[in-house]
Amino acid sequence: MTVMTTSPRYLAAWALLAYAGVFLVFEFFELILPGGSFSDRARGGDFRSLFIAAMPILAVLLAYWVSPALRGARLIATIALVEYAIALFFGLLTWLVGLAPEFTGIHDAHAGLGALRYLVQGALELALITIAGYAVLSVLLGRRTPADFERR
Repeated sequence: MTVMTTSPRYLAAWALLAYAGVFLVFEFFELILPGGSFSDRARGGDFRSLFIAAMPILAVLLAYWVSPALRGARLIATIALVEYAIALFFGLLTWLVGLAPEFTGIHDAHAGLGALRYLVQGALELALITIAGYAVLSVLLGRRTPADFERR
């Protein structure tokens, strides 16, 4: 039997990466396909989704941090890092483009609160993706190992 069929961790890690990748592909096509203004499509873009922030790091945790590390852990971490780079680039782009329509239509307190929510939540979502990407990069570069955390 192959590793893929004998290890549920291996299958789960790849499934988490696949879901995040497919999610990013569909978000990209929703952004570039015509239909409404680009700024409205950008405002509705979900590149900063909590799913995108959580799934690749979970895949890396399953593959690398749970002993023994999976044979393809380095490849999983590399793909997770690429997914984070794509999410961060398009997430920042759509967040910045979406700020204009969000803040131009403020005529009451409810719209103002919605604009403030878009601003703050978007910034925090980008921060989460950045932190998760940094964590994956640390794993990939070998700066952190499970033994580092066991010593504390």
